[in-house]
Amino acid sequence: METYEDTAYKSFKEETVDALLDKEHFLVELGTAEGTVKLATSGNLAIGVLSQKQTGNPNVNIRLLGKGGTVKVKSGGVIAKGANVGWGTGGKVVTMATGNTLGKKIGQGSSADNDVIEIIDAFRTIA
Repeated sequence: METYEDTAYKSFKEETVDALLDKEHFLVELGTAEGTVKLATSGNLAIGVLSQKQTGNPNVNIRLLGKGGTVKVKSGGVIAKGANVGWGTGGKVVTMATGNTLGKKIGQGSSADNDVIEIIDAFRTIA
């Protein structure tokens, strides 16, 4: 029987143990085995953001997307304040002018590659 999560966080197992080591704030997608996750390979597949990972422990804590509020993510390049962001390669987020976005960057200034930024968690499509 499927369970229902009424919180923004859900526990999963890594598809490959320690593959997500040092990948906190990166986007993840469902793995091939039941209840597993791996680094996101597409924005359409991303289900959440890695919140917590400990060495050698296959259990990870994921902040699910679409739960509202804000979430910290890893920047894949320069992102200006107020810019819409979407999936970029390697599970990072990048500026999106059109298409499916995951949210909007808040906070002053522009980010650089590998910065942890805060976005408003609001999926939408921009034409």
